[in-house]
Amino acid sequence: MLLPERIREISGLSAQFQENPDPYPPIGFCPFADHELGNGDTFGLYWPFGREARQPIVCEIWHDEGALVPMFSTLTAFLDAARGSGERPAIPDLSVDPASPVALFHAARAANGAGQAQDARLLLQQAVEIVPEYTDAQALLAAVCRRLGQNEEAMRAAVQAIISPPCLGTRPVQLLRWLQSLAKAPEDLERDPIWRARQHLRLVLGGAQGNDDYAAMEAATESYLERRRPLRAVTLMQTYAELMFCETKSFQARYGFNGPSFLKRQRDIFLHELGTNRLPRLSQ
Repeated sequence: MLLPERIREISGLSAQFQENPDPYPPIGFCPFADHELGNGDTFGLYWPFGREARQPIVCEIWHDEGALVPMFSTLTAFLDAARGSGERPAIPDLSVDPASPVALFHAARAANGAGQAQDARLLLQQAVEIVPEYTDAQALLAAVCRRLGQNEEAMRAAVQAIISPPCLGTRPVQLLRWLQSLAKAPEDLERDPIWRARQHLRLVLGGAQGNDDYAAMEAATESYLERRRPLRAVTLMQTYAELMFCETKSFQARYGFNGPSFLKRQRDIFLHELGTNRLPRLSQ
């Protein structure tokens, strides 16, 4: 994993989450002490899934919300923003960091609200190129493409939003209902296991003794692995784990869910199928 420029300018950098038994934050998030609030909210380096050979972005954990906010495109952008304001960096806009994923998302949402759907689409494409598992950006991209009449691209973004984790956005229930109303998909989606399982999904958490979403996600994960699409598999595993950890212990037991074993398998797939253990060597 590529370490960022100016890494020596931050303090307290830790890979403490490498043995985290909880899927939140995702493996590969490395917190640092600068501007930590002390309530669990902290900044850290994060390598988006499949982007381990690039410099990390800077994310912020919003602990109470269970959110991972993709704040700055580089450590340099974060340090410059912190130095420029003299205060704890806030969510940037594009004037502060033109490649900030969250700034691109907010700008796209504003553009879409102003009727500038094509501009919104271009901004969102930049955001998901940086963070493919950015759930909210993928969901908005799907909605914007639908508005533009680009339904095939909308379907692809909708499927990606469904497999992407809750820490990076809300569950795209409305997009699922739209997919459920469709009979055909573009050729590259016809055999996608989430597309094929769409009628069995609800994207609703809790409040029941069982949830068919979990069986569908398990089957889809195995299908992605069989079809040599490990990046989709580990992304969906992240989503599965975050959702399952929100369930009761008795619910987890009914599904035979063992958190440490599940996360170890995810790490093993990263290592053996994608060539990375997601653990940066911070001492180098």
